[in-house]
Amino acid sequence: MKLYLNDTSPFSRAVVATALLTKSSSLSLEWVDPWASPAELVDANPFCLIPTLVTTEGITLSESLCICQHLIEVSQSEDLTSIEYQSVDQVSQLGFAKTLMEIAFRSAALKRYTDESNELITRGETGMAVALEKLNQQLSVEGIKSYLQPNLANLYLHVALDYVQFRHSAIFNAVENNNISELMQLSPFVGVLNVIDLETLATQPSFESLINR
Repeated sequence: MKLYLNDTSPFSRAVVATALLTKSSSLSLEWVDPWASPAELVDANPFCLIPTLVTTEGITLSESLCICQHLIEVSQSEDLTSIEYQSVDQVSQLGFAKTLMEIAFRSAALKRYTDESNELITRGETGMAVALEKLNQQLSVEGIKSYLQPNLANLYLHVALDYVQFRHSAIFNAVENNNISELMQLSPFVGVLNVIDLETLATQPSFESLINR
C-alpha cells in the first residue's frame, strides 16, 4: 500500500498513527507537497489532497477518516477501535474533533494566500477559542474518563489539539486549558504520537523506521 502524505498535515498524522496502532503491513510512505500537484498524487487523487491511500489492489482511499476506519476494520486491533455509532456521545466527540482539526488546518492554510483580515480566518480563530473553552469546561464538569478510551474519536481529538497548540499557540495559550493539558498528558495515544512528533515527520521517515521506534 502507498500512503501519500506530508509532514505537517494533522490528517496525515492521524492516518500514520492509525497505521502504527493497527500494525498495518507493507505500507510505503510517499512524501509529497500537495500544493505542487505532483503527477503521481493527481493520478491517484484528482483533488490532489493528502492523505491518500492506494491499496495493494490499486484502489484509492481518500479522506483521512475513511482511511482510518478502513485500517481499523481490517485489523480488528485492540490498540485502536472505531467509535460506537449508536452512542450519541461518541459521535459527538468524533464530529467535534474532526471539525476542530479541519478549522485549525483551514485557518492556517488560508494565511498562505490571504491577509489575516480574511473573514474565514477570523471566524475560524474565534471558533477555535470558543471550542477550546467549552472543551475545557466540559472536562471539568464531566471528567476525562470517556476521552481516555482508545477509540478513533479520541485519537482525532489528541491530534487536533496538538495541531492547534502548534499552529495556533496564541489561541491555545490564551484560553483556560488546564483540563485539556491534563487530557493530552493522560491520553492513550501519547506514546504513538511521540513516535511521530513533528520533528520526526519533518525527516520524512519510512514506515519501517517508525515501527522500529
